[in-house]
Amino acid sequence: MRNKFKIHIIFWVVYFLYATYAEFAYLDTYLSAHIHIDWVGVLGYAIVSVLVFLISIVPCYYILLAILDGKFKKISTLFFKIIASVIVVAIFVITFRLLCHYLVYSRLYEVEEDIDAFNLFGIFNALMNIGYPTSLALGFEKFRQQLVIKDEMNELKTEKLKSEMKFLKAQINPHFLFNTLNNIYGLSLKKSDDAPEIIMKLSKIMRYSIFESAKEFVSIEDEIENIKDYIEIQRIRYKDLVVQFESNIDDFSKEISPLILLQFIENAFKYGTSETTEKPLIVIKVLLIKGIFHFEVTNSKGELPQTNSTKIGLKNLERQLDLLYKDRYELIVDNLDTIFTVKLTIFLNNE
Repeated sequence: MRNKFKIHIIFWVVYFLYATYAEFAYLDTYLSAHIHIDWVGVLGYAIVSVLVFLISIVPCYYILLAILDGKFKKISTLFFKIIASVIVVAIFVITFRLLCHYLVYSRLYEVEEDIDAFNLFGIFNALMNIGYPTSLALGFEKFRQQLVIKDEMNELKTEKLKSEMKFLKAQINPHFLFNTLNNIYGLSLKKSDDAPEIIMKLSKIMRYSIFESAKEFVSIEDEIENIKDYIEIQRIRYKDLVVQFESNIDDFSKEISPLILLQFIENAFKYGTSETTEKPLIVIKVLLIKGIFHFEVTNSKGELPQTNSTKIGLKNLERQLDLLYKDRYELIVDNLDTIFTVKLTIFLNNE
């Protein structure tokens, strides 16, 4: 529908064939009463007649279209557009009658038309011959324009959502990187033997974050593997931390947006370990059963209240879920005295 030239060519070719058939049916009866001619000659007359009539019809259509589309700056109001359209139609009705009476009948058919050049019936007939294809063409063109506008609006909306998603993800990834680098820095100060392993894990996670996060969706298998690498990094740093990870996936080929789950888990480690004074615990459950994805992460917490950054992070994540899984997810947050739980359900079978 965006190829205006191609659509218009197709329309006028189809109309030409239709008009030629109609003119042939008329001339086959009319000319037989005046001159002796076979059907091939009638067809030739019909083709030439339609081409002559198009001299009035086609320019009339494109001038009217230009008026309606506001191509003429001096004809901007509705009143002037109506007046201009009436004048244009009148001019081409007169042109049509002149061509019909003095050229088509007198020169082409070599017979006298049964009516005068500007007989009322002739004018009405010319108005119908111009008005029908012009109205039909205008209707098709306006319909085409609406489809193009709708398509462009959808593209703009899609690009806006993609840009917003990139912005939201960009708010999270640097935070994770800096946290992990701080972990490595702490281990290096202690000359810990765990430093090389955590660097290797970080390298693997960063490759995933850079290359996989650029994709709209990744397999659940890859996402879970990345989560496990992240957990191993945190286990190395927090020796006393108890992390329970459970997963039950019935279809590893299902896809999910990358790094969404990791952001919830990162928050659990950040606030569960820093605020808990005794027996830090994090429980992570990942389930996929018959296209319904369940994710739950629970972290213990101390007496300090959740900070504003936690609320901002959750709002960020919820906005990402709205963009990706609108009306296809449920998010429940339970902020109790000693534990903080996030439960996420995504209906992947509705994709």
